[in-house]
Amino acid sequence: MGLLPRRAEPAERPNTAKVLDVSGEEASATFDALGSETARRIMAAVYEQPRTPVEIHEEVGTSLQNVHYHLDKLEEADLLKPAGVGYSEKGNEMTVYAPASEAVVLFAGEERERSRLERLVGRVLGLYFLLAIATVVFYYVRRWFLTEPARGDTSLSTEQTGAAVERVGDAAATGGAGLDPTVVFFLGGLVALCGVTLYWYLVEV
Repeated sequence: MGLLPRRAEPAERPNTAKVLDVSGEEASATFDALGSETARRIMAAVYEQPRTPVEIHEEVGTSLQNVHYHLDKLEEADLLKPAGVGYSEKGNEMTVYAPASEAVVLFAGEERERSRLERLVGRVLGLYFLLAIATVVFYYVRRWFLTEPARGDTSLSTEQTGAAVERVGDAAATGGAGLDPTVVFFLGGLVALCGVTLYWYLVEV
């Protein structure tokens, strides 16, 4: 049994949002499925990463029977779905549950507003994901440039070495005087995305 993989992860995460009209039947099923704190904790745990019922039981701290009860209701409401197979230490096959959609959004309004909101949420989620990646890249690129002099030619003259150290010191002092440049980069991108989101909602969508 030791040769069996511990789990088979879902092939891909969903990339569309689930938009619900608060007055619709689908929303009623969602409210019913999420009516207890345990159900909401289970859903949050699965959105954090796909899990088997046993893993959910260990994470949430409720009985395995209760986990299966809530998983059935969440699956019926199309909030979670079976998305893979995992194996226990004894080799028993277990279902891996994953989110049925990238996000769940509730709205109140006319039906035409629903399609607008669905398109908007799909666009915005993609942009915020790209911003997160860009922020990480910016952090490591900046870090590389600040430490590059130390990895350079060891035959640098004393004057060149002193200048390099001074540049690093100035950069550190600048960062220490206010917000970290990476934080500034992220906040600037966030403000820009908020503006783009508002523009899309008012004009394009």
